[in-house]
Amino acid sequence: MEFEFVALQMLVVSLPILLGWAIHKLGFLDDELDSGISRLVMNIALPCTILSSLGTSPELPETGVMLAIIAATFAAYIVAIAIAIVATAAMRVPADARGVYQFAMAFGNCGFIGLPVISAIFGEEALLYAAISLIPANVVLFSAGAIMFDADSETGLRRRLRRAVSSLKSPTLIMSVVVLVLAMAGVNDLGLVGDSVAIVGQMTTPLALLVTGSSLANYKPLAMLGNWRAYVACAVRLVAIPLASLAVARLFPLDVYQLGIVVVDCSMPVATAGILFCLQHGRDAMPMLQTTFLSIIASIASIPLVTVLVGA
Repeated sequence: MEFEFVALQMLVVSLPILLGWAIHKLGFLDDELDSGISRLVMNIALPCTILSSLGTSPELPETGVMLAIIAATFAAYIVAIAIAIVATAAMRVPADARGVYQFAMAFGNCGFIGLPVISAIFGEEALLYAAISLIPANVVLFSAGAIMFDADSETGLRRRLRRAVSSLKSPTLIMSVVVLVLAMAGVNDLGLVGDSVAIVGQMTTPLALLVTGSSLANYKPLAMLGNWRAYVACAVRLVAIPLASLAVARLFPLDVYQLGIVVVDCSMPVATAGILFCLQHGRDAMPMLQTTFLSIIASIASIPLVTVLVGA
């Protein structure tokens, strides 16, 4: 895939983000609306997009391919976590911030931002593969990711695991599993139901991108640029992790198209769930905000480069 084409698609995706920033500054969006729209996207629109992905491809992938995508994504996240732990130790991050940096480097926004970007680059037919890859991504994020914030606390192991399991009850993960089961059963046409949820799912991309831009309007640019560890974490998230994901994913029986979807999905900017985890666990959210801000801006250039490198 040509660099110019992918860069153009990232520009198409980034312009609504810029619009979201502008309308927040103009007062049409605020933090309360952002929070409500985010819940709407994550709990309603995004699951509908995932379910409607069954109808985007005339032929369903073979069960072996779907299982290979799950295995490749899971393996990529295991490697990403290992890299994040090593990088955090190398940066000598203070104990109370280790989980913050580990999460920021290990986990990308593969749902909220990932699905719109994957659709723009690879076409709507790629949504089914992306939905399948969300299963291991969400399982690892809401289990290992949540535990990162508890690792240096006094919370007991049993309570940490209980929290992690409770976090898995997300509509996005549940719908991803439903889609996998239906796909493995050979169902790719939901008829009237599919058409209806597709209509609802169409609001996922514009709302997700507008809210992303609106959330950036809360950041003071100068405050986001003064932490050297945030730059290192951003480079790990957008460069080191995608390269490692590419090396790992190549070990699985995936064609170039499928490989590209898996790797690009692992190349997204920092997962916004990290900010929520910081608030829930009483951690300083500034390093997460800084890394998130830098990664969103830098991903406009890094994702096209990763896509070309993959050769998808």
